[in-house]
Amino acid sequence: MDRLVARIQRQSRSKQFPNALLFTILGNSDCKPKQIANGVLLFQSGDQIFYWYLLLSGEVQLFLSTAENECIIETLQPIALFGELSISRHSCSARVIRPAEIVTINQSHFVAVYNKHADSLQPHIVVMQDLISDDLDYTVAALVPQHHKERRNIRLEDDVMTDFNQPNGKMAYDFYEMLQRNNEIANDVRYEPNTITANIDSEAECDWNSPSSYFELNNSASLESRIYEAGYILKQTMELRDPHLIRDRRGHLQSFLSCMIGTEMVDWLISLSTKTLDSTKNMSLTRFQVVGMWQALLENGVIAHVSNELQFADKQFFYRWTVGTTVNFHMRLISGVMFDGEQETVPPRISDVAAAIFFLSTIGPDSLFRMILCKPSSERTMQELEHVYRELLHVKALTHLSTMVKRELAAVVFFEQHQHAGHVLFRQGDAGNCWYIVLKGSVDVIIHGKGVVCTLREGDDFGKLALVNDAPRAATVALRKDKSQFLRVDKSDFNRILRDVEANTVRLKEHGQDVLVLEKMNTEYKTFNDTYHGSVAVAINATAVDATSNLAADVRPRCCYSVMAGMPEKTVEYLLETRIDAQTDDDLVDTFLEDFILTHITHMPVNILCSYLKNYYMRGSIVGMDGTLPIDDYEHKIVAKRRVVAFLNLWVQIVGLRFFLDPASNSFVEELYCYVLEDSRQFPEMLSNLELMCTIRQLRESAMQTINRHSSVVLDCGIYCSHAPAPNPVLPFDTCNQVIYLSDTSSFVMSIRLDKTAADICEMAKTKIRYGGSSEQLHLVEVKSNGERIVFSPNDISIPTMISLNGLLYIAHNDEIETLAPLPQQCSPSEGIYASLLDYLSSIDIAQQLLIFHTQLLEATDDIELITQVFGREQFPNRITSNLDLLMRRFNEVQFWTTTEVLLAQSNTKRLSILKKFIKIAAHAKENKDLLSLFAIILGLSNIAVSRITHLWDKLPSKMKQQYAEFEELLDPCRNHRAYRMLTANMSAPTVPFIPLLLKDLTFTHEGNKTYFAGLINFEKMHMIANILRGFRQCKYPAIAYERKVFKSKNLVRNFKVIDNQRRLMELSYQIEPSKRKHL
Repeated sequence: MDRLVARIQRQSRSKQFPNALLFTILGNSDCKPKQIANGVLLFQSGDQIFYWYLLLSGEVQLFLSTAENECIIETLQPIALFGELSISRHSCSARVIRPAEIVTINQSHFVAVYNKHADSLQPHIVVMQDLISDDLDYTVAALVPQHHKERRNIRLEDDVMTDFNQPNGKMAYDFYEMLQRNNEIANDVRYEPNTITANIDSEAECDWNSPSSYFELNNSASLESRIYEAGYILKQTMELRDPHLIRDRRGHLQSFLSCMIGTEMVDWLISLSTKTLDSTKNMSLTRFQVVGMWQALLENGVIAHVSNELQFADKQFFYRWTVGTTVNFHMRLISGVMFDGEQETVPPRISDVAAAIFFLSTIGPDSLFRMILCKPSSERTMQELEHVYRELLHVKALTHLSTMVKRELAAVVFFEQHQHAGHVLFRQGDAGNCWYIVLKGSVDVIIHGKGVVCTLREGDDFGKLALVNDAPRAATVALRKDKSQFLRVDKSDFNRILRDVEANTVRLKEHGQDVLVLEKMNTEYKTFNDTYHGSVAVAINATAVDATSNLAADVRPRCCYSVMAGMPEKTVEYLLETRIDAQTDDDLVDTFLEDFILTHITHMPVNILCSYLKNYYMRGSIVGMDGTLPIDDYEHKIVAKRRVVAFLNLWVQIVGLRFFLDPASNSFVEELYCYVLEDSRQFPEMLSNLELMCTIRQLRESAMQTINRHSSVVLDCGIYCSHAPAPNPVLPFDTCNQVIYLSDTSSFVMSIRLDKTAADICEMAKTKIRYGGSSEQLHLVEVKSNGERIVFSPNDISIPTMISLNGLLYIAHNDEIETLAPLPQQCSPSEGIYASLLDYLSSIDIAQQLLIFHTQLLEATDDIELITQVFGREQFPNRITSNLDLLMRRFNEVQFWTTTEVLLAQSNTKRLSILKKFIKIAAHAKENKDLLSLFAIILGLSNIAVSRITHLWDKLPSKMKQQYAEFEELLDPCRNHRAYRMLTANMSAPTVPFIPLLLKDLTFTHEGNKTYFAGLINFEKMHMIANILRGFRQCKYPAIAYERKVFKSKNLVRNFKVIDNQRRLMELSYQIEPSKRKHL
């Protein structure tokens, strides 16, 4: 770099070029100049722009040409820095007329630098577009084919399909027209590889007949091109099935050719989706969702409003297709087939139509979100506000805000996008007028005298401090990336929401201390029966109210207060007095009640909750001397007893079998039954409650039959047993036959109950190893296949299910732990003796068997195990998480099985066949809604040991490359894994979720929010956790009814032989394709 800069500075034309600016420009470039021979074309007019060019030596000629003649624009001399700024296609051609040395600079990088340093750069650059004068005899417009000129009425957005090179050929293009029509491709153009660019940079080689590798296709198949392809398929389908929808229409005293009506378009797409998706995707679309799909096509120029409106409306508005009638270039690239321009249109296949609709349904909500945010607040409907609110739930900067605040924000937040890096949103010292949240992209925070102090990325917010303090901006904020997107809240709306929060927050106090913090809701209870509450973080300077008054006095009729924070006992009291009475037989379970029951274990153990309920019930058990009570007290006490029984009934309904696994809750049922039985003899009104308690006791008896079953063996020396209890849960008394090793590698087998601690196992092993000392000197240690050692705590339980796939369990003394090493069998299987399951079953059968087994494991896993795993097993003694352990173990097993199968294939042909089969299995898993299998397989194929084998991916058909790239996009973490969430939002239960992401969500929520604020429970955190748990529970319903025949071969997929040592996997990979590094 230094030598290159010094060489440039020696040239006379660049004496005043700032050194720092040169380093900035060249910082993202290959500092080794490329040698270009005389006569080589660097690029042609109409080619996609990738670089700016710095000419170090030689000469380059810029020209425009047709088949008949040519116009020279300018001849560039050494140190010329030339390129384009504001367009996406080259405005002229360039060829080397004297052997040259050229440094290429990434286009987006240069534009970003230019946006920041335009004044300094302007004297040193050559913008080719500016060189084309209006009086040239050979203008670019003169070079446009006649049939292009005849179709100027067709317009596409200028940002569609910009990720593709315009292939070279004998025909040039009008770049002004291309900006309006998105480089529409002529029917008679033949495309050739861009060998010119290949000479400049070998990494930019393009084979237009077929992408050379999966990596190339993954970059080429951009979102815009896929939207264009999906729109083209829908257009073909409409023209072939329902051509009457496209016809000439008249409105507002004007005639419009070949138009469609918005309402008819929505009706048609709903009908089409019903016919194509029901059998394959098990989903249905609403009119609201379909509007989002059409909006995505409108944003990307696939359809257009006749009056150029930017928002799609389900009304009597006119729209028309803007895509051409020919097979477009992107479809040629994706399919790897070159089509003749005169070839007849082939009707799209049902599978392609279904895929197009499904794809649009996943991106539609995002387009709908942007469309709504561009509307004025007064024009947003309730349905649109609800959609925006749902989107705001996943914005990191808003997680600490209350539900009511988020709903208020849904009405006033706006969408803002800026195109170029370097654009300044506001400057230090400016007056603060809005609050920003980064939706996509990133920004730099710059302070005078310090430079860039930090970078804010997706989910971060900025600009709030100036609004809160009514002070000038403390820093300058500029875009770091192109096309960054933001959510914006104006100052007036921000201040109004803060005032509303203050006014609507109520604090209940006892003895001067806060015991309950409530937030007043402005809507009736039924409107928000799916949400509640807020955050204690925004409950500042609120009104104080004496808690000695009856809590139910103001809140019981409509439950128009939500709990933000509170003490445990007062929260239970609030629930009983305000939520139980509002619950009716016809209503769904109150969400606040459900959230409390799902999460109470995080802050209130079962025995404490039962004690609170018992105390509340006993308020009505005191009788006067004459055996009677005043009427008011009598009614109050009967109501109190009924509330406790009703709460217990809801608790049992929500928790299910797990309720009776806990000794405290199990005994509480019998204790409360005795109280109700006794009270029913004194109070006739309690007879109905006695009947309800009898029903609960019957459920208890039924549950006890399941709980009191014989113990089962879950894992037999690391192998999942065929008689394991799934889909019934593994219980604490179930066992595992575990091989235990000693430091001398000798071993023995022990039957270990899952509720036994590590200390218990060491004590049991003393007789086996004939050790007479204290068990405190012994430790249980897992040695993984990669050599990692994990020493278990004496209180750890469920140890056999916690061990990794090829891990071994040792009992060792303190001084022996460091000597423990992996054994040879932990690196199994080996190539010579491995028999693949893939040889015996088809991809459909394997996917089906995986679905059955994973559904069983999911059914056995309880949501409390997720909480135990995330909050820490040590906080929940005697609670096993074996079912979750088995589910996560299975995910890892399928992932490493995929990698192992590919690497152990006996030949390259067999390896390619296995790769194809896994992609097919993944596709079937997606159809089966088995996302655990889908992502385990994709992550297995993404393992560096497989992904680095380039010759394997080169031979994969283009269609499978595209399919695999689409699967990988679902794992994109952008915007809080939005791609995955959009996929699952369109799936109906039952599904097998991606468990690692669910645990990640729980961990993020737990670690990012305090459980207590000033001694009060933060119920906003409880609500967020309950929402995740509720989503997990909903994945299980309704249960799948399988035919009996599918269980015949299920044992084949229960256990896989895998290699889980990454070092060993890389060794196999290098044997298949040696490293290309040059060893010095």
